[in-house]
Amino acid sequence: MVVRGGPRACARERRAARYPRVVTDDDPDIGEAVDYILAERPKLSEEHIWTVLMELQDPPAAESDRIALNLITQLHPAIRRRDIKLILREWRAYASLATTADWEDQ
Repeated sequence: MVVRGGPRACARERRAARYPRVVTDDDPDIGEAVDYILAERPKLSEEHIWTVLMELQDPPAAESDRIALNLITQLHPAIRRRDIKLILREWRAYASLATTADWEDQ
């Protein structure tokens, strides 16, 4: 039996099945956001990134970081506050890049 994509792809498929979500074309994709954050911050745990993004569903405004931090640390005490802050910052960066037009498209 050959598994395409290796263990990470299998884990990603299991998470996608566990957390179904309706995505429209104008929504930034959570899977792509996870890939972006992992590319920018490879030392972060992929499982922690998925957990934070799936709990919140949308990147919170910068003023709401304290609320998001408290929520995630109460629900998932294994995730460090520092990591949550980093995930939120990178997620907002991804969301802003995903909503801007590419210079090639202009």
